[in-house]
Amino acid sequence: MRDRRDEVRKFLAVVGAIVGLSGTTAFAQGQRLPLSQVLPELVLREIVLQPGTVGPPHVAHFSPLTNDLNNPVVGIVQGFNGQMATQFATFPLGSSAGGLTYEFDPSVGTLRRGSASFGPLFSERALTIGRRKLSVGFNYQHTSYNTFEGQNLDDGSIKFYLRHQDCCHFDDPAALTGFSTTPLNGNDRLNPPFKGDVIEAALSLKATTHTAAVFANYGVTDHWDVGLAVPFVRVNLEAGVTARILRLVTCPDPAVPSQCFPTTHAFDYNNPFVPLVLQQSGHAAGLGDVVLRTKYHFLRRGNGGLAAAVDLRLPTGDKNELLGAGGVQGKFLLIASSERGRFGQHVNIGYTMAGGRVGGAFAGLTSAPLPDEINYSGGLEFVATRRLTVIGDFVARTLRGAGRLDLVSKQFEYNEPPSPGGIPGPGCGGFVGFTCRTTSFKEFAPRSSDLRLLLGTAGVRYNLIGNVLVSASVLFPLTNAGLRSRVTTMIGMDYVIK
Repeated sequence: MRDRRDEVRKFLAVVGAIVGLSGTTAFAQGQRLPLSQVLPELVLREIVLQPGTVGPPHVAHFSPLTNDLNNPVVGIVQGFNGQMATQFATFPLGSSAGGLTYEFDPSVGTLRRGSASFGPLFSERALTIGRRKLSVGFNYQHTSYNTFEGQNLDDGSIKFYLRHQDCCHFDDPAALTGFSTTPLNGNDRLNPPFKGDVIEAALSLKATTHTAAVFANYGVTDHWDVGLAVPFVRVNLEAGVTARILRLVTCPDPAVPSQCFPTTHAFDYNNPFVPLVLQQSGHAAGLGDVVLRTKYHFLRRGNGGLAAAVDLRLPTGDKNELLGAGGVQGKFLLIASSERGRFGQHVNIGYTMAGGRVGGAFAGLTSAPLPDEINYSGGLEFVATRRLTVIGDFVARTLRGAGRLDLVSKQFEYNEPPSPGGIPGPGCGGFVGFTCRTTSFKEFAPRSSDLRLLLGTAGVRYNLIGNVLVSASVLFPLTNAGLRSRVTTMIGMDYVIK
């Protein structure tokens, strides 16, 4: 027993040194806002104009968090931010089960290897580690997100369109009389015409996560394991927005100066056509959501059979810094596996029940509820040699009711002033002297739906020496849905103490 305790201390000392090198701290650094609020702040509040030279002050007329929560862009940013917070905090961790399994062989009166394979990395197999066996391990995952719903994150491809606040109106648009500074009906951007301008906000986002997780798995009996996973997470976020005023009304044709009133909406009077560039970055690091695990192997068939498992994910990570999911999650899993010759197969089917809300609520915004999940995964193991197992898996998750954002073409109506010598057509909303026009732009549209995520994995487990296994794996998306990383890399090590 003393030898076992000494071995555990040595292993944990190595793990502690590795975790310490990652520089984790329990708080966000280098920024004013929590990471979950960076995107809403940039897009919905910080795009502020100069006061304006025509009509009432226009300073915050395109800042929905200040005065217009019904602006369509609010729901779009909420959907984007909610998906980001959810997927950051619930990205799959590697399996805590030890790669080496043991069983008692009565014919020789001693322990023998329970399987020639070292098992999967991101799924489970039915086999348990063995009575009074302890496996301890460590892995590190690096994820750099590069697309959202098929659109590049870092090159301005994702655009948000800010409509003008319904600030005021003419009681008689034909005579331009009876001007009031109260909204007309809460959603009228035709009266007066200057409300037809739009601001295009192009997003550039770099987001990376580093997760160093410590695992332990103990065989209570020959059929029952209990386990623990303690992740330490670091999130880096660099967000930038380039805001450009689309002067559909106040300057429909810059080549015709008589039509232009560019200082009505401007970020800089001295150069009214210059865009506004906003940036914010920061990082947060600390404890993620701790996972408690148990597995019971209730039907044994050769080197496989059937097992049931339960994972309980605790809300120990700070959801406002994107380190945790913001609620309790309970996963119930049915596991089937078998082994024939050099090949092993495994299939997992499960359901995750969740309670709580992810980070991102502030200043009138509500955060997204943490969704339930349907989980299924499976794959193959190939025993290349006694010391090397090659693994291929798929990991699928259906986040129930998480919603989707579809990129669609949207029509926008506005009143265009007449060109010199031109004949104005009928205006929108009863205006004379203007022509009713429409334009279109592509923008995300929230849709109530499940979010289906599918990852492929490929990796190896190698018996380096004695009871020490090292592992390496890559995960890659198989769909365009949600937030995607081109590839996630994972390296790890586990050690079985007999």
